[in-house]
Amino acid sequence: MRDLNGQCQRSEDNFRIPCGNSHIDVFLGKPAAVVKPEKRMFPMTDAQIEEVLVSEGVMSPCLYDVIDEAQKILVILPDATRKSGAEKFLPNITAYAKQKGKTLNFIIAVGTHRQPTEAELRKIMTSEIYEEYSGNILRHDSENYADMDFYGITKRKTTVLLNKAYREHDTIITIGSVSYHYFAGYGGGRKLIFPGIGGHKAITANHKLAIDPVKKQRHEYAVTGNLKNNPVHDDLVESVMIARAGHNFYAVNTILTEEGEIADMVCGDLFLSHLEACSRLDSYCLYEPEKKFDLLLVSAGGYPKDINMIQSQKYLDRVLPLVSEGGRIVFFAQCPDGYGNKFFEDFFDVKLSSDMLNGLIHDYKINRQTAFNLKSNLERYEVFLYSDFSEYDCERMGFKKLADLSAIRRLADSSDNIGFVPYPADLFVK
Repeated sequence: MRDLNGQCQRSEDNFRIPCGNSHIDVFLGKPAAVVKPEKRMFPMTDAQIEEVLVSEGVMSPCLYDVIDEAQKILVILPDATRKSGAEKFLPNITAYAKQKGKTLNFIIAVGTHRQPTEAELRKIMTSEIYEEYSGNILRHDSENYADMDFYGITKRKTTVLLNKAYREHDTIITIGSVSYHYFAGYGGGRKLIFPGIGGHKAITANHKLAIDPVKKQRHEYAVTGNLKNNPVHDDLVESVMIARAGHNFYAVNTILTEEGEIADMVCGDLFLSHLEACSRLDSYCLYEPEKKFDLLLVSAGGYPKDINMIQSQKYLDRVLPLVSEGGRIVFFAQCPDGYGNKFFEDFFDVKLSSDMLNGLIHDYKINRQTAFNLKSNLERYEVFLYSDFSEYDCERMGFKKLADLSAIRRLADSSDNIGFVPYPADLFVK
């Protein structure tokens, strides 16, 4: 649902900035442009959501017809770092499956992330469904190769390894939100299967494709909002296609409002419905700036987007086209889980992004690339970080720690063009 009359930019001087599970109140004392997409999103009603599920999907029968024909069903859900809106319709799916005598198993697409906590599982799938299906929730550990099956090797030399649960089910239902990804182009869709339930070595090989070792830079097509000639995306699709035989896919792709409510849904074929969802996401989020800002206030979007720096930095990366070269940024990201993992954290012992890149080319590790991306951006801009990180850790990454909110007003006093982005996840800057 969308409002075609929504304004992309308005001016204010007093802001409530999302940070963690709360908000930070900031008074600038001078006007700043609030940067949002032109088209506002509105939550779908329960009836509208159900109408999508009972209707034919993109090159696919409706979800309930897919369940009717299934023998063994595996539902793949995203982890706590990515909301999906599944709690709005998963009860309908489980009720229908039970009515038809079908057993559902669940697996969380953690990829290389940590395992979800019980509290997170209850939030992802509702407490009621967790209570009923806790014995049907399968664990994925990307480094436990005894629980992996080998399917083949892509033309880019990625070894396709997936959790054994995938082979044991004939019907795979993926549920996830479609969002922007800073090197895969878009999240969701095929990513729920791979890297979601893939092996660590396979995920590493795929992610390394975001680096161009010949030009010694990030690959020019492995960028936000691009799938065409994107080597990471192409390899993801090929990996899933290699493993497709004997499986029926059905994808539920959601598009979420800034509050995490479902604004749109596209269901059906894993690949084609995802492409349609990406197109719709662009229609909501595209923003073409008239000017750049010399000071930009930006929130990662609050929890779970700012659960750690690996996740948070994506949203800093998203807004850089809005900032003048050499401009200043105030970034709000609580990061209660800190850096996110040791590979990411320890790579900041390398002081320069150029040295990081050389290290990546010769010894690639997952999330080291993320550290390289963040360091590269922090070398170009002066970024003040408001978070749980200590001053030492801020400086280690390349941030300046913002401990006193009054400093923001001093920054504003010396700036002419000021902008504020409350939810960069909903923004695609062209």
